[in-house]
Amino acid sequence: MLAASIAIKGLPMLHLEDKVSFAMQCMEDFDVQHLAVVKDDYFIGLVNKADLLDTDESNNLATLSDQILRIGIAGSAHFLTALDLFTKHHLTILPVLNEQQECIGVITQQHLNDNLAQFLGVTQPGAIIVLSISPFQYSLAEMSRLVETNNAQIVQLNSFFDEASGALLVTLKLNRDDAGAIIATFQRYDYQVVHYFGNSPLNNDIEDHYHHLMNYLDV
Repeated sequence: MLAASIAIKGLPMLHLEDKVSFAMQCMEDFDVQHLAVVKDDYFIGLVNKADLLDTDESNNLATLSDQILRIGIAGSAHFLTALDLFTKHHLTILPVLNEQQECIGVITQQHLNDNLAQFLGVTQPGAIIVLSISPFQYSLAEMSRLVETNNAQIVQLNSFFDEASGALLVTLKLNRDDAGAIIATFQRYDYQVVHYFGNSPLNNDIEDHYHHLMNYLDV
């Protein structure tokens, strides 16, 4: 998914001759802390509401030229690059630029979250298993094979290196909810399962014990 494919239009773009009061009102109307500043559609930068609050409202944006942030994303970049920029610079919008450095739209925080959720398949049913392994043990081919031997598939995989433990945490999203047999397979091959979200065998055991208790009380 490219940044250009998730860019939206509709938010105002400011100009250096606009008054600070006008920029503040636009931010209030659209509930954002940043807006793009352009000149003849060419991107100049982002203006931050915090900087506007410290400026006389009658001034124009040109007086803030030293504080305008030159932060944007190429339309041809992968949209996950936007997530990195949002996090590093605490943005509420991110301008999307074409090859001519024209602002062709923006990505909002909410729009980014929606697309990230779609990308990760969080709304799709399926169990989630988190494995803790040695980085030298990592083998996507083997993990896929172990899952597929149980008539399931990995639909999403993410990994994170835990510096404190030196372990690699691998999160697997599966295409089925019941993963008891898959967990047993991983454990048989010396994989450490640290978290599991789905139709848990533990929950099934609790339910069995509950029914046994109810049967006992009925006697």
